Amino acid sequence: MKNQWKILPNIILGNALLAFAICAFVVPNGFMLGGANGIALGIQQFVPLKLSILAAMINGTLFFIGWAFMGWQFAAASLASTVIYPCIMAVFEVLPLGTLFTEDKLVCAIFGALTAGMGIGLVVRAGGSTGGMDIPPCILYKYKGIPVGRSMFVFDFLVVLLQVFIRGSLDGILYSAIIVLIMSTTVDRVVISGERKVEITIISPETEKIRKEILECMDCGVTLLNVETGYERKAQQAIYSVVYGNKYPEIRDAVLAIDPHAFIVAGDVKNVNGRGYTLARTAVEK
Repeated sequence: MKNQWKILPNIILGNALLAFAICAFVVPNGFMLGGANGIALGIQQFVPLKLSILAAMINGTLFFIGWAFMGWQFAAASLASTVIYPCIMAVFEVLPLGTLFTEDKLVCAIFGALTAGMGIGLVVRAGGSTGGMDIPPCILYKYKGIPVGRSMFVFDFLVVLLQVFIRGSLDGILYSAIIVLIMSTTVDRVVISGERKVEITIISPETEKIRKEILECMDCGVTLLNVETGYERKAQQAIYSVVYGNKYPEIRDAVLAIDPHAFIVAGDVKNVNGRGYTLARTAVEK
């Protein structure tokens, strides 16, 4: 429960940004949108209900799906969004937000997508969802490792196509494509922001000194690999480690200070599972 209170500010801010983007940029310009909001906009063509009410109904249904597949902790964060988002949207709906910004549709599409993407990304990064169609992508990410933004793009695109058939017009579909693409990319950027991970392989005769430096001074885990050099056919050990991106420059400089001729290879890592990341750093005694 304590952790839930810590992530609540991000969930509130994320939902506020999303609701603001919808009411200030999307609805006033008649853009077609993906996700639960897009479904609500499509239904609104036939049912004279406020967008906030339709969003609450759709999000409530998806909430139970998220609970079934992701567990109670995810559901708790999603429940907050399921309640908070319609309430914030109901406030923004009555404000004349559409008249406060530029009438340039392209600018509105870009800034609306960026704002909405940041909002969704903040909530997903906090461990929850905005209670809408980002729940299925979160489920796919958990069970299949598919990036949230990528699968969200597919779902959003399908919802936009559905709206094209409902409205019977192709007007705005290009703007909607821009929104979906920018939004999904922004979500991925926000989710991994500050959590970029780098894998490092170090080959040096000073293996023991480097190992101690990374373990004790940098507080990062290492794995020793038995290797054989290609030219001299000399057996030695290499050091392998996965660290957060902001740690890499410090580790690289420390290694080169020990051995200026050390061979260092580094590359981005998309996903890490295991102790120190998805598991506790130290084993739990039974």
